[in-house]
Amino acid sequence: MTVRIAQLVRPSNDVVDEAFLRDFPEIEAVKAEDPQSLVDVLEGAEILHVSNSAFTPEFAAMVREVGRALKWIQFTTVGIDIALEAGLPDGVWITNTGDVSQRILAGHAMALMLGVMRGFRYYQPLRAKHVWGRADMQSQIMETEGASMVILGQGRIGQDIARKAKAFDMEVTCVTRAPVPAVPEIDRVVPREKAAEVLATADVVMVAMPLDDDTEGFLSADLIAAMKKTAILVNISRGKVVDEAALARALAEGRIRGAGLDAFGDEPLLADSPFWDLPNVLMTPHVGGAGGHQSWIRFSELVRENTRRYLIGEPLNHVVRTPDGTLQGFGEN
Repeated sequence: MTVRIAQLVRPSNDVVDEAFLRDFPEIEAVKAEDPQSLVDVLEGAEILHVSNSAFTPEFAAMVREVGRALKWIQFTTVGIDIALEAGLPDGVWITNTGDVSQRILAGHAMALMLGVMRGFRYYQPLRAKHVWGRADMQSQIMETEGASMVILGQGRIGQDIARKAKAFDMEVTCVTRAPVPAVPEIDRVVPREKAAEVLATADVVMVAMPLDDDTEGFLSADLIAAMKKTAILVNISRGKVVDEAALARALAEGRIRGAGLDAFGDEPLLADSPFWDLPNVLMTPHVGGAGGHQSWIRFSELVRENTRRYLIGEPLNHVVRTPDGTLQGFGEN
């Protein structure tokens, strides 16, 4: 019996190659170039490979209407928040990329942190003018040794950020939904109710929470106001976890030192967003989880293993929503 996979993925996330099809001769893969062409290949497909960002409300409605044979959706992303809000089909297993991009995303968070702490954003205008600026740069530099990091979220990504922070000799506190035992690299774990208390001591604030009803706007104007003037903020999670208007004001007024941002409430970032022009902001276009060939290999191995499991009726790995609609697998955040 032939099992159809319908795909709407970027080339960097396309793991259904000739070798995959040789190993799974019962699989028929049909690749769509855009959401409109997916309509033609989705009917009769049991499996869909797709990214979270594709799930506009219109796209979600089409998947629910046309994809009546779907039994499993494999996301090419960790997050599925956009898809959840738009509406996933009922009775379908939902899996994500699990820890494939975890280490990459944590590394990107550290790169943004170091870029701000070491004044890289500040130096670019000087470099454009061919100004050496060594004396100017020295006043912009912070060191990591002994610095205090507060991570909002103690899931897989938060824990990996903590491990990397320890390599830079930082003190690490995690703010989490409910206190759970800390991993060795985390010095302290506190509940969300104590966020203001620990943010007031932080040199670096890392946002690593998923976006849900409880975390939308969590880093509020009041919590941003609790931060030290010398503190920096890094967001590699979701823009809507942060009150971005309050953050932009704090940055513009010098009430916090700077920010490294890879996630925004509106993406692509709106042309009139103040973040474009703030001199104390280092930003990237939501590419924190992107990796090279090794990342592709890890994702390919994940999809291959799940495909094998699906075909023989074994439980799938990295399930984030079960067919009855139960969310699971995100970990404590």
